[in-house]
Amino acid sequence: MSAGADSIYLDHAATAPLAPGVADVMQRVLVDTPANPASAHGPGRAAATEVDTAAQALGGLINAPPGSLVWTSGATESINLALKGGAEFAGCGAHIVSVATEHRATLDALAWLEKQGACITRLGVDGDGRIDMDALSDAVDADTTLVSVMHVNNETGVVQDIAAIGALCAERGVALHVDAAQSLGRLTIDVGAMNIALLSVSAHKIGGPKGVGALYVRQRPRVGLAPGIHGGGQQKGLRSGTLATHQIAGFGAAARHVVAHRDAEQQRLAALRERLWQRIGATDGALRNGASDSVAAPFLSVSVSGVHGDALLTGLTEGEPALAVASGAACSAAKGQSSYVLRAMGRSPREAGASIRFSLGAGNDADDVDRAAERFVAEVARLRALSPAA
Repeated sequence: MSAGADSIYLDHAATAPLAPGVADVMQRVLVDTPANPASAHGPGRAAATEVDTAAQALGGLINAPPGSLVWTSGATESINLALKGGAEFAGCGAHIVSVATEHRATLDALAWLEKQGACITRLGVDGDGRIDMDALSDAVDADTTLVSVMHVNNETGVVQDIAAIGALCAERGVALHVDAAQSLGRLTIDVGAMNIALLSVSAHKIGGPKGVGALYVRQRPRVGLAPGIHGGGQQKGLRSGTLATHQIAGFGAAARHVVAHRDAEQQRLAALRERLWQRIGATDGALRNGASDSVAAPFLSVSVSGVHGDALLTGLTEGEPALAVASGAACSAAKGQSSYVLRAMGRSPREAGASIRFSLGAGNDADDVDRAAERFVAEVARLRALSPAA
């Protein structure tokens, strides 16, 4: 999909354009259902029905009861509620096992909890970005209160084996939290079969609106959480505040769209991803980050030697056609840092700095891929010619 006359949008991991029908649903609910969904009168009940309908759609996507969802402002808040709420409920001696390549929302929350006295174990990954199950088994002990693992990495698209991790956690009697911001709508998620106790998701990653997410909280056996926001006691006291009915309805509409199109769409995007790699992989010094069979369909992360990372990103995003791509994750790029995810996978700081993430979506086609590949190859060649000793 072109983001403009001379641009190609390849940054769906950062945010996806609204799915068909989502804006219409949001407009209808915003105008026709203005009441507070917590109110007991007729208009309030109508607004609550919109929330319930969205909960049924999202719950169906992850095989969860609608009543097990807590609406939030996005996956970042959901992650913070899961980690901080779980640690506060556990009290002194909370021990959380996680992974060094998690999203910053998780890593920064864990660092904060560590300063409050929690014990945090951070697992490393192999060259493909996967955790070692034996290392996880050794890390989970009698004092462990929570395991937190990202399903699909936001930089590389590497997929962790959540079913196996969930089975280990269930065997040890430890709750599992999963950051599913990048896997929702791309991979099958069954919170029951995968033994997931807490699941964080965000609407705008699947074609819903920005500013709304959810946290699945297992009811049986119940997961203990301290409230994230105090106030009027909404959402069983876990996250007080008036619900944004139109945004939640938009999330539900996006979830329904995903159910109807996911399987065929992911096959199509996997084929486009491989087409892209075939065209840029022949570039001297190009390295693919994450094995193709362990990466979710829309993701391609490439490191390239002999060029400056910032120059490469600028050249791609400002050239013609301009490519809407990312250098690692948006949160790392904003801080001017090379990718800690790629460094954890064994890439050198220079390779991690000269990395580009392509993340495809519904509007992309073969022409987008071919034009993007041509731009990438040409830009690498141009930068090398300018600085042959780089």
